[in-house]
Amino acid sequence: MAARQAALSALARVEEDGAWSNLAVPEAIAHLDQARDRAFAAHLAYETLRWEGTLDAALAGVLTRPLSEVEPALRRVLRLGATQLLVSDVPDRAAVDTSVQLARRAVPKRRSAGAGGFVNGVLRALVRRGGDLGGPDRDEDPVGHLALHTGHPAWIVEDLLPRYGIERTAAILAADDVAPGVTLRANGDRDALLAELVAAGVQARPGATPVTVRAPGADPRSLAAVREGRAVVQDEASVRVTLATGASRGDRVLDLCAGPGGKTTHLAHLVGRGGQVTAVELHPHRARLITEAAARQGIDIDVRVGDARTPPLEPDARFDVVLLDAPCTGLGTGRRRPEVRWRRSPKDATELAELQAQLLGTAADLVAVGGQLTYAVCTWTATETTGVVDGFAPVAAARGLTPTGTTQLLPDSDDTDGMFIATWQAG
Repeated sequence: MAARQAALSALARVEEDGAWSNLAVPEAIAHLDQARDRAFAAHLAYETLRWEGTLDAALAGVLTRPLSEVEPALRRVLRLGATQLLVSDVPDRAAVDTSVQLARRAVPKRRSAGAGGFVNGVLRALVRRGGDLGGPDRDEDPVGHLALHTGHPAWIVEDLLPRYGIERTAAILAADDVAPGVTLRANGDRDALLAELVAAGVQARPGATPVTVRAPGADPRSLAAVREGRAVVQDEASVRVTLATGASRGDRVLDLCAGPGGKTTHLAHLVGRGGQVTAVELHPHRARLITEAAARQGIDIDVRVGDARTPPLEPDARFDVVLLDAPCTGLGTGRRRPEVRWRRSPKDATELAELQAQLLGTAADLVAVGGQLTYAVCTWTATETTGVVDGFAPVAAARGLTPTGTTQLLPDSDDTDGMFIATWQAG
């Protein structure tokens, strides 16, 4: 019961406080003594967030009133119960009975009996319907079908479908539903880190880049290499962004929108002590994270707080490498933060694309002759990726920037976050 209560607490933090699940879930389950309970609680929380739309559709089919009219605390209990019935392998009776108990705790005592009876009736009706979600036919309504059966909003399916077709879109979204394991970036000898992890009983293997290690079942908080700054938890897509910049020993590097600093610190390792990394970050608390990470890893970074559209730099400042890791919808991080798909809308993509274009214009003016500009967003919407790059083409030409390539990383083909990367060379 404690594991389910912890999962419910995490769901409340995400929904009521706007917390991200990759932070809220570990906090909510930390007090559980058994590793098995922590794993079960995390599974329930993440799967409930991931399949929220599908769960709501299933619940709507057995409710006598709109789900939106159910008070939030009981709605979360219903979703958690539906996850156990439709997504997990929890026995029906255990899923229903524990949900009834959670419902009674979720409301004032005077209403506990009624809340328990309500949840019991809804979930038992769901049991009677069985696990068949039904929904639109794949050929007649591919958007509706994929939205329901992959747990994604229809607008995301609509965005991917014209570019990738139904089979590939289904594969991308299915891969986005698979929780990723831990990936570490080595700040020194990768083989030494790999050997250290294996000696500690961690199942680890080399990643796809020269500096990454895949350690799917590891708990980063328990690893000495992470605590001591010899390794950093970082998705391989982010590592590929910093490698795509071409940063090398002695380079002067500017990282705009730099917080929380994963790419920034990697850049500092790439340029070495003979180089210089300047990081611009709008939010002071994220800027502090960069400073703390640099200290932990034993590297120097010039961290400046300010708006990247008007960065706090010397008037004649120019850099060999400029990285713009721009604010975006973040849909590519859905394997780790599944709630992002329900928080974003097409309007968000449009508004962010306008900001991204402004930031690119600023970044273009800061590239030294012979230098490189890199644009990256952890998403896959056409508006924020190729749309921004195409719109930037006249500006790039006017600034003497030549496009040198674009890459869209996706979870099905690359087993990484969905990350878009574009580069230009300054003449």
